[in-house]
Amino acid sequence: MKKFILALALFFSGIMAFSAESLTSVYTSTKSKDCKRPTGIYKKLYPVNDDYGYGAEECPGYKKMKVFAVYDDSRVWIDISDGVNTWSTVDQVFNADFGHFPALREGVAEWRVTKSGEAKALIFRVDAQDPDVMGKVHSRLYVISFDNGVSKYCGNVKTNEEAVKMADKGNCTIKLRLTEQEK
Repeated sequence: MKKFILALALFFSGIMAFSAESLTSVYTSTKSKDCKRPTGIYKKLYPVNDDYGYGAEECPGYKKMKVFAVYDDSRVWIDISDGVNTWSTVDQVFNADFGHFPALREGVAEWRVTKSGEAKALIFRVDAQDPDVMGKVHSRLYVISFDNGVSKYCGNVKTNEEAVKMADKGNCTIKLRLTEQEK
């Protein structure tokens, strides 16, 4: 009986290991110098208003996935488009619980991709001001998954190891808001 249970355990663990796809990382820039004003339909979606301090820049994406650094005064978040739909992380970034004026950190975005090159998740860093200590900044890594044509928020964590683990696990449940144009 013990051998039978051990054989079943090994069989099912083999199935789980076989079905779990290993992901790798691809990096794209979120530095302003590498981003540009959106064009086409995205130009209409992200009008610039210097008087009120809002607009967007299109940063390098991954394959068909587009990334926009969207700014409103001193807050910056990411919108993601697959060319059909555009999703926004505005709710997740604006509601940051780790500081004031959360903003996308210029640097890199990490894409978690399958061996076949399909994007499964996006990781990006957001900084926020400490409400109690002038000049002190806190940061978190935000994790977004792509699940059957829907972008979902997984959460935010402090370390890259936690972010990669969260991204690779998937099973995220909070759907990102579609932009106004897409509703």
